[in-house]
Amino acid sequence: MQNNPKTYCFVTNLSFSKEPTVKNRLLPYITQAIENGFKVTLVTSDLEVFSEIDNSSFTHILHPSRIERPNSFFIRAIFEWNEARSIFKSLNELDIEVIILTIPSMFLLFSASLSKCKNMHLDVRDLTWEYLSSKKTTHNIAKFFFRMLANWSFKFFSSIVVTNKAEIDFFKKRNISALMYLNGVSLEQYKDLSTLPRKKSKEFTDSYVGKVGIAQNLKTLIAAAEIIKDVKFNIVGYGTEYNKLKDLVLSKKLKNIDFYENADWEAVLYFYQESDVLYAQLQESFSGAMPSKLYQYLNAGRFVIYGGGSQAKKTLSNFSKNIVITPDNVEKLVNAIKKSRNICSKELNFSDNLEIIKHNYIREDNVRKVFQEWSKI
Repeated sequence: MQNNPKTYCFVTNLSFSKEPTVKNRLLPYITQAIENGFKVTLVTSDLEVFSEIDNSSFTHILHPSRIERPNSFFIRAIFEWNEARSIFKSLNELDIEVIILTIPSMFLLFSASLSKCKNMHLDVRDLTWEYLSSKKTTHNIAKFFFRMLANWSFKFFSSIVVTNKAEIDFFKKRNISALMYLNGVSLEQYKDLSTLPRKKSKEFTDSYVGKVGIAQNLKTLIAAAEIIKDVKFNIVGYGTEYNKLKDLVLSKKLKNIDFYENADWEAVLYFYQESDVLYAQLQESFSGAMPSKLYQYLNAGRFVIYGGGSQAKKTLSNFSKNIVITPDNVEKLVNAIKKSRNICSKELNFSDNLEIIKHNYIREDNVRKVFQEWSKI
């Protein structure tokens, strides 16, 4: 690394406690930096200090949001832009030599020019501005503007790290080389998921585990549950659509679908254990995404049904016992569940999938490769 840096600062405008995907993404970075003998500063929007790292080299700076993030597209954009500028103002007061900025927040990216630190690296978990709909005129205009801002902002970074081939191609078109840090599972998660006990329930069970938001559109799963009433369905997690979906199930008087809000890791393991099929979906506008949750699903040794786009389909083609369908298509989801039911036994153990995860998708292994590349810069 340039100038033999001694302090790494990992920055996000999100919360470890509320956004486990952010925690899963950054924690391997942090532990690897500490193992390499560096001091680490973490900046998040949490209300309480992250207690899982007990090391004198680690400092957690809290930058909590003063209010809930607005739902309105434009008001939220203004809110997040002001928030990002505030974060960079506080960063400029710190004695740090390297910043690793992790997004999906595009406004942190757009504010990179404000940083006094000249050794910054961008960790791209999502190219969120690319997901804006081109059908709405206002969103289309915003998308064009944000693309211009993003292209201008990339030049402030010494390197860019991405999660999949689609993102590599995105930057290649802009004559920017990018490093690959594949999403996956942590070594601890791998051990837990690879040793799940046998399923106890005799009910054929299909579970969704993850964020319950607009992008996931779990109305599709509820519509399938209304048709296949002899299958048990679980929705495990929380998000902006949680209460609406619960109300929808109540209005339809469905008895075969249950909700479980904010389950901890031990509870998640239980739901994985007691499921025959694990389901996920992202709407068509997210075709370039590969949800990290799918790696947990595969590691759990369960049949996977995914409603989504091309990037995930390409990745899942390397694994067995999964079906990729068009998102928001109830008929195809119903058919996929019926097909999986014919394939699945009550004792699921797709060991070939576990081996692929072990050799390619352990987060610590992939982060180690990123640090090796950074050492050459």
